[in-house]
Amino acid sequence: MSVETLTVAELLARAQQAVVTAFPGPVWVRGEVTGYRRTSGGAAFFRLADAEVDEVALDVSGRGRIMSEIERVLGHTGLGGLRDGVEVRVKGTLGVEQRSSVLRLSLLEIDPAFTAGRLAIERAEVIGRMTADGSIAANGSLPIPLVPLRIGLVTSRGSAAHGDFIDQLRRSKYRYAIKTVHTTVQGETAPERVAAALRRFSPDVVDIVALVRGGGSKLDLSVFDSEVVARAVAGVGVPVLTGIGHDIDHTVTDEAAAIAEKTPSAAGEWLVGRVRDFADRIDRARAHIRREGLSALDRHRYLLGRAASDITGGATVLGRQRDHLRRLEGDIARVSRQVLTEQRAQVTSLADWFAAIDLERTLRRGFAIITNEATETVIKSVTQVAPGDEVKVRLADGTVLARVIET
Repeated sequence: MSVETLTVAELLARAQQAVVTAFPGPVWVRGEVTGYRRTSGGAAFFRLADAEVDEVALDVSGRGRIMSEIERVLGHTGLGGLRDGVEVRVKGTLGVEQRSSVLRLSLLEIDPAFTAGRLAIERAEVIGRMTADGSIAANGSLPIPLVPLRIGLVTSRGSAAHGDFIDQLRRSKYRYAIKTVHTTVQGETAPERVAAALRRFSPDVVDIVALVRGGGSKLDLSVFDSEVVARAVAGVGVPVLTGIGHDIDHTVTDEAAAIAEKTPSAAGEWLVGRVRDFADRIDRARAHIRREGLSALDRHRYLLGRAASDITGGATVLGRQRDHLRRLEGDIARVSRQVLTEQRAQVTSLADWFAAIDLERTLRRGFAIITNEATETVIKSVTQVAPGDEVKVRLADGTVLARVIET
């Protein structure tokens, strides 16, 4: 019995025929969009992942005209177009791609109600209500601590997310004080439990609260799209830091938190970076203070040198002035002695002169002083007396009275 051997092209052709036979018309398929990309011509390519079975996905493509219409329809739902992570229900024709040998769905249309989905619609509604009452921005308005070292951690203790977050902090050189509150992060009771865990922290206990959870399906992460968790975040009295899911995940809780990082590890890195930034600022300030101090020291050392030089110059000038004063002192003493000698000679000469004209000496030489007895005036001329006047004659050894007989 011979076994038929097919070429690759023949095999793909039969596969295509089988697919067309099994699905002769368009089919509706639901799944989650991953790897979404657009070409310059407007065509779209992505994979439609099964939300319930891991690693099962279907390749999907859509022409530019069809994609424009689909995005117009999705725009009315508030989603703003297809993107990764959106669960969709799409209609298309199924075929085998000859060049890539894969099963591909050629997109025809999309169900907008399903595309928006219960989760997306509820998420938009929660954000809308919280935006309207201001609570969506409440936590983000709190001041971020400069050095957040007291950490409140809400997570599933022992999970990969818990380990990744703690590992980032432990590998740093900083001494964090971590208070962990365990909670389940999926299931029907998870929203209330996460909210209750968040409410256990207050500003006098922690600087910041970290809420971390590892990746999962959109349904797994729907806990963090719930209004009860988002409002619990808004009510925390310190900033909340989230690290939820994978890089592509973003929840209502992330919107309500002061800081939203993509993963638990990234949240830990943010905390380490925050403290490192402050430590670097302290180091830069210390270096700046040191530079300024050294500069001021050099400047004052220079000024002190100039002052010392000025003082030295002043001492030299003072020395010269002191020598000059000493010379002046000697000159003054010498001139003073000379003047005193000359004055003494003058005084002696005057004394001799006064001695020469001394009254007593003059009288002893035979002179006399005649005064009018009545008026006691000195008579210097005969015209001052008349016959009969009495006069007093003072001699060296006494006084005699006389009368003028004639003049």
